[in-house]
Amino acid sequence: MVQMRQIRFFRSTIGPAGVLLIATAMAVVTGMTAASASSLAPAAATPASLDWQLDFAPGDLRLYVDPVDGRRYWYFTYTVTNQTERDLVFAPRIELFMDSGEVLRSGRGVPSRVIGQLKKLLGNPLLEDQNRIIGDLRVGKENARTGIAVWPAEDQDITEVTLFFQGLSSDRKVVKHPKTNEPVSLYRTLRREYVVPGDPEKRGSAPLALDTPKNRRGPMCELEFQIGGKSAGCWIYR
Repeated sequence: MVQMRQIRFFRSTIGPAGVLLIATAMAVVTGMTAASASSLAPAAATPASLDWQLDFAPGDLRLYVDPVDGRRYWYFTYTVTNQTERDLVFAPRIELFMDSGEVLRSGRGVPSRVIGQLKKLLGNPLLEDQNRIIGDLRVGKENARTGIAVWPAEDQDITEVTLFFQGLSSDRKVVKHPKTNEPVSLYRTLRREYVVPGDPEKRGSAPLALDTPKNRRGPMCELEFQIGGKSAGCWIYR
């Protein structure tokens, strides 16, 4: 009753036009408040950022010796397929981490003639190197693309190699930097651990074996990557 009397008194005092004007102003203020609250809300973290993930078929990681100058190179082949509902842009970042502490980015320090030699050796002229494979990846198995990543293999005094493959998923995590406290994005990355046995001369081009215990829920592993029910890597964020 008190509220009704207040409304009637208010209307009789300022008139219908005044009531409409104030109601409009209140609606605008309410909308601005809601919009401001929305803009200040924290950004959604994973798994909300998981929009797509590509099908991935890894090949072997092997050693190649250039017959021209005798220099050695690591090479890795793979196939990616887009089974999502839309075409995507594929831009992989593939790195090798040696147990010596050296980090190698694919394609750097690799002559183009070495890529050509590997294409002939593998009998696949459609292999695409680090630069050529960047671009549209259309939906469907018929549009799958096969790539090759190559790195200089100057240091042979190693026993373990870790391959990091980024660009297979849109998934990311936003975390705070431990020193600056600023937000940092970490992207879902496939990690594959390999064992490098014995003398490189005797090993030749034999494929490196996966280190199964390390690939099965190893450090920072969020989810195991399997092929045929067997451990073939780990999904991490880096």
